[in-house]
Amino acid sequence: MFCDKTGVNQLTALLASHGFRDIVVCPGSRNGALVHNFHQCREIFTLHSVTDERSAAFVAIGIYLSERKPVALCVTSGSALLNTLPGVAEAYFRHVPLLVISADRPAERIGQLDGQTLFQPDALKPYAASYNLPETDRPQDCRLRNRLINEAILSMQHNGKRPVHINVPLTEPLFTFSTTGLPAERIICEIRPTVAAAPLPEDLTARIARAHFPVLLIGQYEEDLSAPLRQFEENSSLLVLPELIGNSSYSWRTNMLEEIISGMRFAPDMVIHAGGNQVNKLLKFRLRETDGCEVIRIEESTDFPDTFDHLSVIVRSSPLTILPHLAETLPANENVRRMQRLLAAYRKRIEDFQTDTLSDLSIMKMLCDELRHSPISALHLGNSSVVRNALYFFDKNDFPVYCNRGTNGIEGSVSVACGYSLKKNGLSLLLVGDLSFFYDQNALWIQGIGGNLRIVLFNNGGGQIFHSLQGLSSSPSRDRYIAASHQCAACGIARSYGLGYFSINTLSEAQETIRQFLTTESDRPVLLEVFTDPRINGEALENMHNCFRTIINTK
Repeated sequence: MFCDKTGVNQLTALLASHGFRDIVVCPGSRNGALVHNFHQCREIFTLHSVTDERSAAFVAIGIYLSERKPVALCVTSGSALLNTLPGVAEAYFRHVPLLVISADRPAERIGQLDGQTLFQPDALKPYAASYNLPETDRPQDCRLRNRLINEAILSMQHNGKRPVHINVPLTEPLFTFSTTGLPAERIICEIRPTVAAAPLPEDLTARIARAHFPVLLIGQYEEDLSAPLRQFEENSSLLVLPELIGNSSYSWRTNMLEEIISGMRFAPDMVIHAGGNQVNKLLKFRLRETDGCEVIRIEESTDFPDTFDHLSVIVRSSPLTILPHLAETLPANENVRRMQRLLAAYRKRIEDFQTDTLSDLSIMKMLCDELRHSPISALHLGNSSVVRNALYFFDKNDFPVYCNRGTNGIEGSVSVACGYSLKKNGLSLLLVGDLSFFYDQNALWIQGIGGNLRIVLFNNGGGQIFHSLQGLSSSPSRDRYIAASHQCAACGIARSYGLGYFSINTLSEAQETIRQFLTTESDRPVLLEVFTDPRINGEALENMHNCFRTIINTK
């Protein structure tokens, strides 16, 4: 029988799956459940008992040197962990991938005059990266533990091999052993391509080729992937689903799926995932809930993003290397071709969507149409409502699309656009909401920015996105305190900073004003302030959603 601590059982199973065979164990009560489990797996693990933790870490180094296979060291709580530090430092400088596993007291007992309690997470830094496991057994905690353990073990091979520390808090009772078997844990593999001509193993490429419905999902990305994406599209080998801020064609598909996904069957069994943060949430949630969905992440850095909770392989390479290889290799897929046709039919209906009211959406559509005649060098988008509204109308154009989605905050949108325009010729267009603009207006102090920067300010008297969050309308604090409603206008700001200034108050004046705003000559930035009503904005957005629902109901 194994112990009744779910986290300990997960760790035991993953150590076995990742090829650990030797474990040095030190005496103690808090790590008793760990040692018990390792002993129960004696057909897999060989245990080496060492009383002195200072010696134990060096013994583990010696075992590694004898066979060059991963070795773990398990100690109890408190000062036992600190005593491993000399050996961990030795392992760090000698590039020995030593895994130190420490049992710990529950977090609420630390600093409360309990015996053998100290601050164990990060105790071995800077010589060992630290991973602190959650103890509770909610489904999300079990998923998190799985990812952290996989990440910790794989990170031992980074930077020329380094020691790693996993800390395991354990609450009493410690010594109940009634679990009949270890859990079937997800194993995440890491691939480091060494041959440019064949950057992926043949078996992995074959697995992608056999997928029933494979998709390529691209988050924020600022390099040119047009060639392989065009090939995927022409061959119908992967359904291409980039974000608008992924700077790739077909970004309209991702937003369209965001709207219609609740009314259709969309269950990929294979996701190739590249790029950074995403704007769309429902698609992300759907993939997390899709059973049998395997995710292959293309990741240049040592980061470990498991965005959809189904990561199985992380490829340490660039999308610019991996995707052209896949484009040349993968066969056509009939399910991909069928979804391509379906989404194209949906898009035609959306292109015909019209509105006769002044709203953020109507202005966004006019801007998109006008930019076909007034070329720009870059489009910058503010967060919250602005970037989401842009998804309906913009697709990959002849200009890059930028947005501060690293942290998704409202700060810095104006500053980034200013910085870009300082070094780039041609018009840079910033679309930004009122809270973001007023928050970051100090960027307009910069004297070097010229008339090549154009700013469209959507002034709807507060944070528009808070009017669309389900359930928030029932709170009397929404408008004043959460959405930060205001009566501010930017005409005075424009005057104080020497900006050109236009405004739109009615739909009838919008098109001509937009044209003048984009084409007027100026040696300072030009600001267009669009005054809209949050209630009408909400109605326009609901009408757009109804259009999508109508499409679903007619299919």
